[in-house]
Amino acid sequence: MPGWHLFVYRLPSKPSSARVAVWRDLRRLGALPLQQAVVALPAERGFDARLDAVEARVAAEGGSSHRFTVDGDERLEAEWNALRHQEYEEIVEECETKFEREIEFEIFRGNLTAGEAEEIEADLEKLRAWFARVEARDVFAAPGRERAADAIERCAHQLEDFERRVFEAESEDGPSLAPPAKLPWGETGG
Repeated sequence: MPGWHLFVYRLPSKPSSARVAVWRDLRRLGALPLQQAVVALPAERGFDARLDAVEARVAAEGGSSHRFTVDGDERLEAEWNALRHQEYEEIVEECETKFEREIEFEIFRGNLTAGEAEEIEADLEKLRAWFARVEARDVFAAPGRERAADAIERCAHQLEDFERRVFEAESEDGPSLAPPAKLPWGETGG
């Protein structure tokens, strides 16, 4: 079983921006929080150099840190996987509650424009980038990866359908220059 880094750090209370920056760096790594200012990361597996950078940032901000390497631990691995599973579920939720609903709403209000298609495509790219970051941290094959990948694939198919609708609308009537109807979700305007 692979080993783990336990990273313990301390930063001055002011300015809080230093603590926030280190917290953000550790979150991007997918660090497993054990208690305040104590995290665990798998040893090696691509995390060592990135943890070195966080350690350097702590020192640059006037703080101190200690890194301990411990033997593999099934509980840490289970908690690491639980954190990745939660991240995968958040991606699925984002796909189902925001992305899919956005397309439904734009179709409902007749906002079939190239600009809207481009905006939705950018949202899909954000989802894909988020998934790639979580997948890179998923070194123990946490549950939920396939479900998240399937949700993103469904979003891609919805975008293709939306783009087809935009193409057909613009081919038939030319590009729409009128603003979309300002209807709250659920109202039909009639």
